[in-house]
Amino acid sequence: EVPPFPGAEAKKIIEKSLGAPIKDLFKDFDKEPIAAASIAQVHIATSYEGKKVAVKVLRPGIAKAFSRDLDAFLWLASMIELFSSEARRLRPSKMVETITDVIALELDLRIEAAAAAELKQNTRLNPHYDVPEVDWDRTSRQVLTTNWVDGISFKARDDIIKAGLDPVKLAENLVQSFLSQALNDGYFHADLHQGNLFACDDNKITAIDFGIMGRIDLKTRRALADILYGCATQD
Repeated sequence: EVPPFPGAEAKKIIEKSLGAPIKDLFKDFDKEPIAAASIAQVHIATSYEGKKVAVKVLRPGIAKAFSRDLDAFLWLASMIELFSSEARRLRPSKMVETITDVIALELDLRIEAAAAAELKQNTRLNPHYDVPEVDWDRTSRQVLTTNWVDGISFKARDDIIKAGLDPVKLAENLVQSFLSQALNDGYFHADLHQGNLFACDDNKITAIDFGIMGRIDLKTRRALADILYGCATQD
């Protein structure tokens, strides 16, 4: 939740990135963003197929801003390693490199689109969990278009209760869905804060924002399953 950048700037980014005027891409496009975060903001639009969609647009200059800050962090980490043997053991430079790699993926919305598509395929038989469908014709490195989510944000617990939905059941569905993703598929949504989750009809959960995903190899999944089984059986 940060101040948005101008809608006119968002339109320019969309047109340049997708290679077409906004009027040729969307039947209607709301210049006022519905949400604004640190890396991108989201606009409501209507496709020519009549679908209500969410259009995520990267902030202008965000890549340069991250590059500047991460360079500063890397310099600071190298200085810490140079003068502190105790800090050197924690390898702060490697930590910064890992953060840099993750952010590089987040700044390419095609990677997020692919992640959403893979997760949707994996969870297609789960009646309690959903993922928005990607509009590949209107998606690029700087723009991600998906179908609109009709639901109530997990941030609005009172609204969820007023709508007749069950927070306990939603929590159960979320935990079961996460464990299924992590232990069965080895591929899971790794950014499950309340702003990325929506409560929908029949206590179904729809997740958004797939910039941070996780993969677990089979050996580790088996070890985690053993740990969970041990906790459940108190063994």
